Amino acid sequence: MNKLRAFLLRPFVRDILGSATSTFDLDDILDGGILLVRLPKGVLGDDTARLLGSVILAQVWQAASRRAKLGRTRGHAALYVDEAHNFLTLPHALSDMLAEARAYRISLVLAHQHLAQLPRDLRQAVSSDARNKIYFSLSPGDAREVEHHFTPHLTAHDLANFDAFQAAARLVVRSAETPPFTLRTRPLPEPSPDGALQIRASAARIHGRNAVPAIPKPEDPRLDHEGEHP
Repeated sequence: MNKLRAFLLRPFVRDILGSATSTFDLDDILDGGILLVRLPKGVLGDDTARLLGSVILAQVWQAASRRAKLGRTRGHAALYVDEAHNFLTLPHALSDMLAEARAYRISLVLAHQHLAQLPRDLRQAVSSDARNKIYFSLSPGDAREVEHHFTPHLTAHDLANFDAFQAAARLVVRSAETPPFTLRTRPLPEPSPDGALQIRASAARIHGRNAVPAIPKPEDPRLDHEGEHP
């Protein structure tokens, strides 16, 4: 009860879980929509962000499996999970999702910092079922563990000594693995405050709801005008 109370005391989380209906349909999202979910641990708290993110991931997977059972025509969809190690408390494990996602025409993009963040079964699933792999500069331990994906083209020393914005990739093209290669990414442009405000305003106008006003408590007839018992 203490954990549940700490979870529901945050108004943002309480409004999400307490809504009778949702402003979006995950079936529509998977059929070509875009859903962005921001879960800042500094604002929501570590446990709250983990639990809420796991709930959303579980709902996405349920929607994907539901449309497969209904025999609906399924377009390709992509699920991007940043800091994926935070969302491992799922009824359907991420390792199972990696193995089954292709059947539902869903691609999973799992981003994390180092392999020690993932349990052993998920590390094995990433190694075997995550067919496209992109690694930025790795720690020496991680570089030794993933070196076999890049030999003889790249060594563990190469993987551990990339420059900024440099990465190694091993991709699957037309169901066949291509030789590994290195690449450079572009630095992010300067943020645009005006653009962020426009996006927020548009999202609030299309999908937002007015806050439910608090219900005033009935006055105690035993109290006088000063708020004290006569």
